[in-house]
Amino acid sequence: MKRIFYLPLILSIFLSCKSKTGDTDQDTTVAGRLDQSQDLLHQFKPLINGVWVKKDYVKKVKKSKSPLEAVEKGTGITVMYIDTAQLKGDSIIVPVVINNHEGINTRLRFQAGKNTTTIELGDDELSYKVKNGDTTLIIYSYNNQTKETNTAQYIKAMQSKPAGGLAEGMNLMINQAILSGNYEGTNTAGKKIIAKFNDNGKVTGLPGLTTYFVQNDHIADPRHSHDEIIFNLNAKDQKAYSFIINKRTLSLYDNADKIQSNKPAYSLKKKRE
Repeated sequence: MKRIFYLPLILSIFLSCKSKTGDTDQDTTVAGRLDQSQDLLHQFKPLINGVWVKKDYVKKVKKSKSPLEAVEKGTGITVMYIDTAQLKGDSIIVPVVINNHEGINTRLRFQAGKNTTTIELGDDELSYKVKNGDTTLIIYSYNNQTKETNTAQYIKAMQSKPAGGLAEGMNLMINQAILSGNYEGTNTAGKKIIAKFNDNGKVTGLPGLTTYFVQNDHIADPRHSHDEIIFNLNAKDQKAYSFIINKRTLSLYDNADKIQSNKPAYSLKKKRE
C-alpha cells in the first residue's frame, strides 16, 4: 500500500498560523503603546499648558534684586511654552528659550520615560508636582559624562504665548520680582518724580520713557559690570541705564563705569502697597 505524506501541507498551515500570531503580537504592542500614550495625555494635559519659567533663576533674581547675580541659575531651558491643542499623533512641538538667549523647538512625546511619572521631552524627561493647588513642572536631564541626573523646576508665568515672543514670560516674572510698583523720588536735578513700573513692561512718570526691559540676556550682552534697564527698547529714543536696587530704593545711572562715584540720574523709592 502506498503511503501518503502530508508534511508540506502541515508545514504551510504551521507557517501561516505563526505569521498570524506574530502580527497579533505586534498589533497588541502597538495598541498598548497607544493606550499608554492616551493615559499619559489625560494625566498630564490638565496641568502642563502655559508659559513656564525656570523657578531657581527667578528666585535668585528676587533675592539678589539682580539678574546679573543670577546668571549661573539662568542656564539650560529657562522658558518653555506647552500647548496641548497642538498635539499631532503622540507629540507636541514645544518652543523653548535656552540660557535666556536662544529660541529653539523641542518635542514633547506622551510616551513614558524611565518610569511612569515622566514623559519624553527631547533628550530629557518631564514630570510635575502639585502642592496647595499650584503646579510645578520638573525636567530631568541625564548627564552622560557624570552619569548623574540633574533636575530643574518651572513655574507658570502666563497661560498663553505672548504676542511679543516667548521671552516675555521671563520678563514678566522679573518685573514682578524686583521692579513693578509705584515710586517717588527725584532726578539728578532734584526734581520730584512720581513713577509707576507695571508688570507688563510699561512705565509712566519718567519723561519721554514709556516702556522698560530689564536685561537678562547676558550672552548677547556680556560686557556689563552692572545690571541694566533699557527704556523704549528698539525705538529711536532708546535709553539705557545701569541700576542698583538697595532695599526699596531704585537708583538709575547714566554711566556704569562710574556708578559708584556718579550721582544717579534717578533715585526712586518704592511705595509700600
